[in-house]
Amino acid sequence: MFRIGSGFDVHAFGAGDHVMLCGVCLPHSHGLQGHSDADVALHALVDALLGSMALGDIGEHFPPSEARWKNADSGQFVRHAVALVEEAGAAIVNIDLTIICEAPKITPHKMAMRQCVAELCGLEVGAVSVKATTSEGLGFTGRKEGIAAQAAVMVRV
Repeated sequence: MFRIGSGFDVHAFGAGDHVMLCGVCLPHSHGLQGHSDADVALHALVDALLGSMALGDIGEHFPPSEARWKNADSGQFVRHAVALVEEAGAAIVNIDLTIICEAPKITPHKMAMRQCVAELCGLEVGAVSVKATTSEGLGFTGRKEGIAAQAAVMVRV
């Protein structure tokens, strides 16, 4: 049997000189605001992983009200979600991530992002897709106010 999980997250730009996306540090004129490292792509992935097995959402497992998650590396959130999926008797088949932003440019960093996500999830890089798109100048991403990401995962039970 197969199950699918989906996740979505957004973070606003704020002060900073880089953004974390898929565990990769990208130089940028702004940072992303968030309680942890604000890696919007990994946060969407965590929700997709948890959702695939009906295990709640990122806020239930890593509440922003808890000081211990302040500036935390989102990679640990992914590793936790992967472990829960595996404990529930499932194996990740593939991951598909879409990052929605006007800037920074994602294409030069896609392979590093795929490799990082694959490593975090114990997958071959060929099982991880990272895509980018803009919102054609529309909405908060189009106005360059932040970044959105969506994730889909398939697991085999």
